[in-house]
Amino acid sequence: MRKITHHYTLTPEWQLKVVEQLNTKLIDNKLINVPNDIGKGFFYFSPIMEGISVVYADLTVTTPLKITRLKSDNELFIFHFDLSKHTNMVKINHLDYEIGSFNQLDLIILDNNIESSITPVLNERTIALRLLIDKKLLQDFIRKINEKENYFSKSKTNKKAFYHYGSVDSNSILLIQSITSKSVNDLSFDSFIKGISLKVLGNFFNKFYSTVDEDTQVTDLENKSLEKTKEYLLNNLYGPFPSLTFLAGMAGMSDSKYKSLFKKRFSNTPKNLFITEKMNLAQKLLKSGEYSTLTAVMYELNYTKLNYFCSKYFEQLKTKATDDFVKKNQKDQKK
Repeated sequence: MRKITHHYTLTPEWQLKVVEQLNTKLIDNKLINVPNDIGKGFFYFSPIMEGISVVYADLTVTTPLKITRLKSDNELFIFHFDLSKHTNMVKINHLDYEIGSFNQLDLIILDNNIESSITPVLNERTIALRLLIDKKLLQDFIRKINEKENYFSKSKTNKKAFYHYGSVDSNSILLIQSITSKSVNDLSFDSFIKGISLKVLGNFFNKFYSTVDEDTQVTDLENKSLEKTKEYLLNNLYGPFPSLTFLAGMAGMSDSKYKSLFKKRFSNTPKNLFITEKMNLAQKLLKSGEYSTLTAVMYELNYTKLNYFCSKYFEQLKTKATDDFVKKNQKDQKK
């Protein structure tokens, strides 16, 4: 049996040890192709935004393989969604669990300081999406799961081993399945998987907080949570909008309560505020003279369609992006 060990970080360096053990190459700090002597397929890694990264695996092994994630001090939670149409074996705290889309256990949330391993079934396609999330973004979630003892599986020492929310919701299943129709070599794959990951995470938080009290009275704690999500939006303008449900999860509220309180607090919806600030940033980039093409600015801000970017720009600023664009070296040419 081939054995691979690694540990996770939110940045690409964790892949180097995997590449070395597989005797293959790391492409663009994102893609690891499975070598022919093990099977076929790939692992794909991408930072989504500050505090969140995604690992996507789509592989079929023909040689017995065990992949062990070593525990580390990196303060992360790992959301593991398994859509394999068979049962894989996961070992957590030296106990075996079955996971797969036809099994009751197809979503697990692991603490990064607990070791785990997975043994993919031979000659079957294994599909898994793993979201790595900084615990600092999940303080309210962690507090709530600590209150819900029944959601934890426990080891023989009665120590909480991992949090298990339940089955993957049907919408998330469709979202993750949509990734399989995309080629990893497609230029839009990276933006696509980032968007899907945030939607899947949003679905999870929406389900988790669906029973939260809808009381509209704003407390000091809620105000601090709203400020935290606003700050998060402003610090991540280069990425995609992280979805209402994800932000609501950060704030520890349901979607409807979060949106209502956010608008009351800031006189704007989260998405409109995000787009407004994003277009203000776009204007600064366009006028900076640091870009050779308008398309380069568009990609810098995580847009993939120029017409859409330009329409949003005009909608917010009432001026055309082409009129504000200062081409690189254009200032020098005018002197």
